Amino acid sequence: MVAIQLRKVNPADFLFLKSLLQNEELMLVGWGKVYSDEEVKGWIKKIQQQYSDYGYSYYIVENQRSESIGIGGVIRTKIQGTAFDELAYIIKKEFQGSGYGTIIAEELVQRAFKKHHLPQVVAQIVPENIASRKILDKLGMSVHFNYLRNQNGMIRKHVVYLLENTLSS
Repeated sequence: MVAIQLRKVNPADFLFLKSLLQNEELMLVGWGKVYSDEEVKGWIKKIQQQYSDYGYSYYIVENQRSESIGIGGVIRTKIQGTAFDELAYIIKKEFQGSGYGTIIAEELVQRAFKKHHLPQVVAQIVPENIASRKILDKLGMSVHFNYLRNQNGMIRKHVVYLLENTLSS
């Protein structure tokens, strides 16, 4: 059984986050850009502010051996002018394909619904991201809509999946 721990991002995570946020192969698929050192520092500050503002954001994901294997969270975002809470994660290449994506996504959705009482979560991905599509299907998420997203000057089709919180009344 794959086990994970989620912990809050802090400035001491700079080198690990730099290894993710500056990895072209990981970042260009989902985020459409790589981050400079200054942007990584700014990203850490932004995440810490989101903990204060909303009570949640991205977390460092650690495996059962306390190795940092990626990041994951539910973040406030706007898609075509509408506010959503979005499930998002990045897993280091050497840990992909081991079931971590599903475990991370399940844990984040449970936290969003049980702890933060969010009415729904979305996930947005490029259609060619088959691995993430399989994970979203396992979670019971369904396609809500498609749109063309401007990601740092590149227009790319994105599929938005949605899952309603059936735990809240």
